[in-house]
Amino acid sequence: MIFMSDEFVKWIGVIGSVASLVGLPIAIWQIYKTRRAAEAAKNSADRTQKFISRNLLLSDVSTCTRNLEEIKFFVRIERYESAQIRIGDLILQLIQVREMLESSNSSHQIEFKETLSQLSIIREDFEKKLAKSSVKINGVRVNSQLSEISDDLNKLIGGTKIAIEKGE
Repeated sequence: MIFMSDEFVKWIGVIGSVASLVGLPIAIWQIYKTRRAAEAAKNSADRTQKFISRNLLLSDVSTCTRNLEEIKFFVRIERYESAQIRIGDLILQLIQVREMLESSNSSHQIEFKETLSQLSIIREDFEKKLAKSSVKINGVRVNSQLSEISDDLNKLIGGTKIAIEKGE
């Protein structure tokens, strides 16, 4: 029985040891390659998520500036009820934009607290005017304030577009 000889068992042991010695570095190399591929996929997913978030931010801020222009139009034609409704919408949109910026750790920020308080004051003035109180609405002043807010939002858009182009 040649299959059970000591010499045969010895060679089987040597072949097994050699296979283990060769297989171990190959397994380590495969693990390393798999880890690098997983890290690359994660980095790519993170970059894609950041890109989508920035584009969504641009869309939201653009909607805010469009609403600002509508509000300014309604103020010019003294349709304060319509302007008041749009200001309410704008405040909610700005709160969403603020949350998005805070969660993204964006370096491009605007002073939302001041902006939201300005809009709240304007909205209250419209409410008083609609309630037939003696409040006078200075359309030029209101539109000037709205233009300042629009300028801040346009700076945010510009900064965000630059960040996107730089790949930040």
